[in-house]
Amino acid sequence: MKRRLSKMNKVSFLLLLLCGSILSASAQKNFKYKAPLKKIDSTGFYRIALQPALVAKAKPGLSDIRIVDDKSNFVPYVQAGSLPQKSQKSFLVFPVIADRATTDTGTTFTIENKTGLALDRLWIRLQNTAVKRKVNLLGSDDMNQWFAIQEEIPLQEAVQNSEGTYMQSLFFPASNYHYLKIQVNDKNKSPIKFLQAGVYTEYVSAAQAYTPIKPVKVIKADSNRTTFVEIRLDDNYLVNRLHFSISAPKYYKRGVTVYQFVNNGKELISDAELSSAKTPDLLIAAKSKHLLIEISNGDNPPLSIGEVTAFQSDEYLVSYLEAKQNYLLLAGDSSAVAPEYDLKFFTDSIKDNIPAIKHDAVVKNDGYEAKVTEAKPDRTPLIWIAIVVSLGILLFLTLKMTREVKKKEAEK
Repeated sequence: MKRRLSKMNKVSFLLLLLCGSILSASAQKNFKYKAPLKKIDSTGFYRIALQPALVAKAKPGLSDIRIVDDKSNFVPYVQAGSLPQKSQKSFLVFPVIADRATTDTGTTFTIENKTGLALDRLWIRLQNTAVKRKVNLLGSDDMNQWFAIQEEIPLQEAVQNSEGTYMQSLFFPASNYHYLKIQVNDKNKSPIKFLQAGVYTEYVSAAQAYTPIKPVKVIKADSNRTTFVEIRLDDNYLVNRLHFSISAPKYYKRGVTVYQFVNNGKELISDAELSSAKTPDLLIAAKSKHLLIEISNGDNPPLSIGEVTAFQSDEYLVSYLEAKQNYLLLAGDSSAVAPEYDLKFFTDSIKDNIPAIKHDAVVKNDGYEAKVTEAKPDRTPLIWIAIVVSLGILLFLTLKMTREVKKKEAEK
């Protein structure tokens, strides 16, 4: 009897392992692109720098990026912006402009960015809750016209504590809007309670790091007291900063409107200004290969604009990696949603100065190409049939074993 049970356990294990391998390999075929990670010599936490070429292939918000090991298993990670700050004494609370819950649009929490700087993360304090919600983050400079910054950001559940409140960070493309609105997707559900939002002063004082995007093609035209500057890139890069080389006039202050072209449509993404009193930079949150900047000259002569440089704010994932292992970054699955890993509950274990590594060149995922280029019927149903058959065999063996056990007991 023990031999039969042992044999059955082995068969069950092999069948479940087979099912898991089929599902894991099938999931990887949904990603169009891959990039090998640099091999590491010691096990531990690492910051993985996401280069512009990979971010360009991913969805806005990077919800479709995955890390896989050499056994085709997904590896947990958190975005670097989600890590808690060690000092709790330097938290700058933003004034709350509006805190409203309605059944039509859900909960909204609006705050004022008093720093005047571009932010790419925001810490919020909530009353303890164990429900699952997603939020949208919007920005505005006048409280009338609002622009999307990041959508479908998952809110974490409270970690067990005795304080009754918990902190979470929202990570998003760098934006310098004066007002920020957190919009919770909880229509017709009980609202969650926001207590405060703000940033750590150490973070505010630190200089934002950027990676240049190349090549940049610039087309400039002056017409009817307006200068039009087209920015063309060779992929849908995440653009967080545009730097203008302006040689004349010596003094200027011009209103600027920035648009991006997405799916053959033009979207307004920012109203800003260029001024000789500060660095000639525009801080934006765009993901496109085609941008249009309109500069209002009024009665003034056009600006003498030379080179325009595009930058992406540095993006990192933090993950626990094993030494001597082969890892891949995957991206390019339009149907993917942001993963929720247990690692988010253990970010206190991650030290401040963990080493950073980069990935190699981004290439097409061969598995995905084979799926879309082969002129053969879709084999997905066959995969599921194989899984169902395997589970059926497992069920049959279980029932057979149960009957034999009952028969033995009856004979006694």
